[in-house]
Amino acid sequence: MTIYPVTFPNQHTIQLPAKTGTAIEDAKARYAEPLWLFREERVLKLGGHQWIYPGTVVAARALFALHPTGIIATAWKLFNRGWLAGAEAYFVDTQRYPNHPRHFGKDVIPLVDEDHDSHQIGWVRINQTTRMDHNFAIFVQFTLLDLFDPRILPAEYT
Repeated sequence: MTIYPVTFPNQHTIQLPAKTGTAIEDAKARYAEPLWLFREERVLKLGGHQWIYPGTVVAARALFALHPTGIIATAWKLFNRGWLAGAEAYFVDTQRYPNHPRHFGKDVIPLVDEDHDSHQIGWVRINQTTRMDHNFAIFVQFTLLDLFDPRILPAEYT
C-alpha cells in the first residue's frame, strides 16, 4: 500500500507509517464492501495493530507516565463509527452512569484493549475523526486521559 496522508477535520495532517498502511490493507482485504456506513459505539476498542501514535499500548504507557495529564493519540478503525452519542449519554445520565469520570469533561468514553479480552485499559476524550476513506478506514484522534492495567469493563458500558 502506498503511504498516504490523513487530514483531520481541523486540517491537521499526518503521514501514515508503513506498518499502518499494511495493517489497513490486510484488514480491508477481508471485505468486498463496507459492513456498515455508520455505527454508534460506546467504547473505543483498539487492537495493537490499530495504534498509530503512540505505536503500541506499551509506548502509550511509557509516554503517559511522562505526561499523566494526558497525551494526544491517533488510531484507525474500519468503517464509520459514532462514539460521541455514547459519550453524551455517559456525561448527562448520572443515574445510569454514576461512576463515570465527569471530572475529565465531555466526550469521554472507555478505552478497551481488543488484544486482552476486551478489558478496559483507560479513558479517552474523542477529539476528532475522519470519514471512511477508499480503504474503508477511519482515523480517530483522542486524548488519553487515564491509562491503567486491564480490568473488566463495567456492565453499564457494554
